[in-house]
Amino acid sequence: MDPTTIEHNRAKEAVISLPGWALNPTVVHEVYHTLVFKRGMLPKDAREKLRVLVTDERTHFFSITKPISLYSLDLASEFGLGGRDSLIVACYMRNGVESILTHDNELLGIGKLRFRGRQIAFTNPITK
Repeated sequence: MDPTTIEHNRAKEAVISLPGWALNPTVVHEVYHTLVFKRGMLPKDAREKLRVLVTDERTHFFSITKPISLYSLDLASEFGLGGRDSLIVACYMRNGVESILTHDNELLGIGKLRFRGRQIAFTNPITK
């Protein structure tokens, strides 16, 4: 979401070309934090970019529930995932998502994760 990065156009095209995508609160707020505090974007600009993404008709928005939080703790302890990563992954897995586009090397290193009858794959949209 930062147009100043080298990979911006490839990442944007990878997402925009999809018929739909999913987000959850953790992803939205991590992106906001990165845009404002690491990339130096004005808070109002970051907010507006994220509002457009969240309200796009193709966006599926999954809330975090108590069962998802508990599932994410199990994922974290079973696979050595960090707290936020496990929460993001659990939220998607529990909602039937089978693939996550990510630029996170730790998740990409896992490749595919299987847990309690569910599985999810991690793909880098920039190297596709």
